[in-house]
This record gives sequence, C-alpha cells and structure tokens, in this order.
Amino acid sequence: MNRYEFEDKISDYLDNQLSISERKEFESFLENDDEAHVLLESVRKTIKLLDSPWPIKASDEFIPNLLNRINVEKNKLANKPDRSSKGLILGFSPANAFLMSAALICFVVISVNIFPDFNNSNQSTIVSEPVNQSIMNLNQPSLVSKDNSSVFQADSSDTTTIPKTNTQLNDKIKFVKNKR
Repeated sequence: MNRYEFEDKISDYLDNQLSISERKEFESFLENDDEAHVLLESVRKTIKLLDSPWPIKASDEFIPNLLNRINVEKNKLANKPDRSSKGLILGFSPANAFLMSAALICFVVISVNIFPDFNNSNQSTIVSEPVNQSIMNLNQPSLVSKDNSSVFQADSSDTTTIPKTNTQLNDKIKFVKNKR
C-alpha cells in the first residue's frame, strides 16, 4: 500500500468499513510508517473536536440590545404612512395607469383598423339587383366587345402557354403515360 491509498482509506478505517484483508493491510502499513500513524491520530483529534462543540457565550447585554432593536424596527414599520391605497388609479400608480390606458387605446385603434367592417361588406351587384332587371339587361347590347380574340391572344413573351393539340379521347379513359 502506498501513502495515497492510505490517505484514501483513513475515513473507511475509522468508520470500520474496510474488509478484513484491507484492514490488515492498512494496520501493517500503519505499524511500518510513523508518519501514517501521526496522520491517523491527527484525523482522530479533528473528528473529536468537530463532534464536541464549545459552548459559545454571548455578552450579558446581547439579549436586551436585541429586544430593543426589534422594538425600534416594529415602531418604524408602525409609524410609516400606508401608501398602498394612496393616489392609486384602479390599483396602478398614475404613471402606470397612463401607460396602461395608452396601450389599451392603441390596441383598440389597431384592432378596428385591422379587422374588416362586417356591416358594410360589399355584395355582388347581381345579387342586389332585382331579378327582372337582370333578365332585361340580357337583351340590351353589352358594352364589352364581342370580339375577345385580341384580349385573349397569348403574349409573345408568355412561356406558360400550352401548345394547341387536337386530342380526341374517343370517350375512353386514357392513362397519363399512354400516347394518344
């Protein structure tokens, strides 16, 4: 056993937690090394000192001084004015009440502007017109040109147009990979 192992096992030896073989090895090292014996006795003395605390005596004036100090602090608390309800608006100080009301007003203004007005929603004119007028309007000439070919012609820069192919499905189901 070396010195480091001995130091690690001192507390186990004093608590009787070593096995018989370890205890014999520890005691043989203790007999052969005088420094180990001094170290063991030092640890024993330290443990005894920690287990038996000395009585600590306070001065005779300690308790009366402590009681006087407690009474002074109690009187300070009793003499303080109660500021908990003085000058509060709904439980807030005036500055905090102003900030809360400003935040509430901002919230209401933003909410009104964000959400649409449901009472004045725009309805389509077809639904709002009487049925007879819509039928009569069908007989009148339209303001929109009947020739829509120029409107619907593909732009030369438009690359999304699908080439026109005449596909005949012949009333049969065609799968995607089948050639037509």
